Amino acid sequence: MKKLEIPYVGALAMETAEQMTQTLERFNSFPIKCNPWPEYVSDTKASFSIAHNADLIFLKYHVQEKYLIANEGYNGNIHNDSCVEFFVAFESDQGYYNLEFNCLGFSKIGYGTDRSDRVLLPLEDVKKIRSHSRISSNCTDDNDGFEWEILLIIPKHTFIYHQITSFGEIKARGNFYKCGDGLPQPHFLSWNMISSAHPDFHQTESFGELVFK
Repeated sequence: MKKLEIPYVGALAMETAEQMTQTLERFNSFPIKCNPWPEYVSDTKASFSIAHNADLIFLKYHVQEKYLIANEGYNGNIHNDSCVEFFVAFESDQGYYNLEFNCLGFSKIGYGTDRSDRVLLPLEDVKKIRSHSRISSNCTDDNDGFEWEILLIIPKHTFIYHQITSFGEIKARGNFYKCGDGLPQPHFLSWNMISSAHPDFHQTESFGELVFK
């Protein structure tokens, strides 16, 4: 099991999106490169950076992929779009949150104990997450496709089934993903390796340890 230390950054919430992005990149960058199901061949590359200020989680994804799709809206089938995901469980809770975002920042958030036991969060809570996206085409003689990044600002109140007073006072487990089920080149990449016969991110035994500093 991987262990990820999430640094505390006290003044980050008062900076611009560009400054947040630069600060996060200085702290850390982790590849999302595990391919648990190699029959899905893809040249997609993804990484993430993460920090917190006790009240907010700052999470940035950077992606390079050949195809780009964003058709879904809030609490829709976000996994069919160009999608990044963050699954997290707090303390010893068997329940966990799945936070899914397409490249435009539309999101879906659910909570439950497994894939079949999901309750979607109310839209007013989902929309409290702020996002900043940047997308560019990457068409050259040697390469084609898109490069995009998204910065997510996730308040502690997003996790409505827990009374979190400070991220710095809790223990957590989780995983980070890049997928695109509905793309011409479907792919399913993870930060921590998953053991499952078929593509399924809802594998809590494959969560890594998240340590909020």
